[in-house]
Amino acid sequence: MSNLHLLNNKSQKNNSKGFYIALGVCLIAVGVAAWTTYDSVVNYAAPDEGTTSSAQAQHTNETVSGIKVIAGETSSTAEPAQSEPAKEEPSQAPSAPPSSAVPAKQTTASVLTFTSPVEKTVALKFSGENPVFSTTMKDWRVHNGTDFSAKTGTAVKAIADGTVKNVYTDDLYGVTAVILHGSYETYYCGLDAVSVKKGAAVKQGQQIGTVGTIPCESADAAHLHLSMKKAGKYVDPLSVIK
Repeated sequence: MSNLHLLNNKSQKNNSKGFYIALGVCLIAVGVAAWTTYDSVVNYAAPDEGTTSSAQAQHTNETVSGIKVIAGETSSTAEPAQSEPAKEEPSQAPSAPPSSAVPAKQTTASVLTFTSPVEKTVALKFSGENPVFSTTMKDWRVHNGTDFSAKTGTAVKAIADGTVKNVYTDDLYGVTAVILHGSYETYYCGLDAVSVKKGAAVKQGQQIGTVGTIPCESADAAHLHLSMKKAGKYVDPLSVIK
């Protein structure tokens, strides 16, 4: 009886030891499995350097700032990406000013007016192409100006604003002053005591001399012979003098 009891106790002790051994083996197996799982998770979440370099190389195989960089090639072989030329925007015509804008002032050339050089008493008119008899020269000739009656020494005045082109003595018409009045070239013939010089500016009504003698018309009473040209042709002075 005593031996049977001891045998049972010994059997129970052996069973307990086997249980703990099995339990230890299971715990070790569980630990190994847990470690393997943890290592796999860590490697998946944080790949090693080789994996990182490969991913970065693949990522850099993209166009950056217009240059396509290919993994494994140096930057010297990289070719610039061809970009499309920028399209020019069509120029727009300047917009018209608003209708309320104040229009610019238009400057117009001043219009010349002409007055008589002496008293407006006509002794002989402009004949144009029609010849008239000359009492001094005893022949028929055209009269290319207008004779204004005036006593010798009477002041002769500029018929308009202008510039003195020349002053000279003519064999037929005596001392003559040529004055440019706009587009008109005016000849004041038979002067005495001329008071203007070549190049001088004159004002309308300014005295330029006095009535003198006209050699080719000396048989006539004292007068001023006035001739006018426009575009090189003689015109009637009375057509502009008002």
